[in-house]
Amino acid sequence: MQNRKLYFSLFILISLICLNTYTYAATIYVPRDEPTIQSGIDRAKNGDIVLVADGTYKGEGNVNIDFRGKEITVKSVSGPDSTTINCLWTSETRGFIFQSQETNNTLLEGFTILNGIHDLGGGIHINDASPTIKNCVISRNKATARRFHAEGGGGIYMFNSEAIIVDCLIRYNTAESTHGAGIFIEGDLTKNGTVLRETKAEPSIRNSEIIGNSGSGIFTFESVNPNIQNCNISQNTGRGIEYNSFARTNIPITDCTITQNTSGGVKVSEYSVMTITNSIIKHNTATEGAGIDCGPTSVLYASDCIIVENIAQKNGGGIAVISTRGNAEISNCTITRNTANERGGGVYAFIEGSSFDFTDSIVWGNNSNGTHDEFSAIGGWITIKSCDIRDGLNGIGREADQERFTYEDNIDEDPLFVDPDRGDYSLKQNSPAIDMGASISRDGVMSVSSIGKRLTRWGELKRR
Repeated sequence: MQNRKLYFSLFILISLICLNTYTYAATIYVPRDEPTIQSGIDRAKNGDIVLVADGTYKGEGNVNIDFRGKEITVKSVSGPDSTTINCLWTSETRGFIFQSQETNNTLLEGFTILNGIHDLGGGIHINDASPTIKNCVISRNKATARRFHAEGGGGIYMFNSEAIIVDCLIRYNTAESTHGAGIFIEGDLTKNGTVLRETKAEPSIRNSEIIGNSGSGIFTFESVNPNIQNCNISQNTGRGIEYNSFARTNIPITDCTITQNTSGGVKVSEYSVMTITNSIIKHNTATEGAGIDCGPTSVLYASDCIIVENIAQKNGGGIAVISTRGNAEISNCTITRNTANERGGGVYAFIEGSSFDFTDSIVWGNNSNGTHDEFSAIGGWITIKSCDIRDGLNGIGREADQERFTYEDNIDEDPLFVDPDRGDYSLKQNSPAIDMGASISRDGVMSVSSIGKRLTRWGELKRR
């Protein structure tokens, strides 16, 4: 009986503690209650809200803002259009710092962060922490580190993080290394087979725009597994997305539009693994693999993608796969109206000691100023199956060989796109390729982002 009374008393005590924690969560107003955002954070306890009034915040206490490991919300009253953290291009100054194992329950919401300049993460620096960053504009910040290609992060730098980036605009940032001018994601979970820390490098980037950055839009490096979903990654001077050095993800890039990047759409290299699905890759330019570039030691899985009007100075206007110790699998993709200056307007594959499987896809209406307008297939082992490829084996220029080059159940017939001149690459009901190609349904793939660069149309390319 006494034990029952003791347990009941403990239950009541714990309930009261939890109730009081919830009831007495405070809202701290800046600058009414505290003069700076940092002093508001310093005063806050877990569960509190630091609510920041409209205005421009700068100087000590309003830059290099450190959350100090607290599970709190720092939020603006009226959103990023009305609330700005201005770092004033002051050396070693950035907007926010997360370095004390903050969790997803730590929320930063509704700020514009601009003019920061720091080594790693000019706008936001995240190190062994996993905050949620929502509805922020991260603009005109700079990462100065350039000693190694594993350094960057003009807008955001993340190391061993499960941060959530959602509904954000990351634009016009710079990285002196050129890597991750928008976002740089780095992981280093093990050394010599020993686990160094429990934190995972599995951040999420969702419903966001990464545009107009001087360098790559998103760069991932070593032991990272990001979730990139429903993003617009455009007009960056590097690759839109690059996985490099053992970025061995099993989470697909999905529902993204990757467009007008001047060093290519996506790239996977240096023993990395990339999966991309249900995405549109258009109007990118690069030396090789303007839409997608897969390096010799990497693994690529691409499905249900529309790859259109990309231009390569050398090989692979749509896709280039140069593989010696990796492999690539492409399925249900539509690859059309891409251009290469040398070989493989649609697809270029050079395979040695690895494999390349290409199935249920459409390669039609591409152009090469050199050879192989549609598909250049060199080496083996290459399998092309159940595809619609203009000019078929004649265009590829080799005979099927069951050991090294398999070519089965393919057709060479006009796929009958609904309205390709207006960007509708869905198939008419009487299409002979009705079960091939991408099945995604989006706005027209010829649509242009609001920045409004003039595009080179396919007709103009053909007239050159």
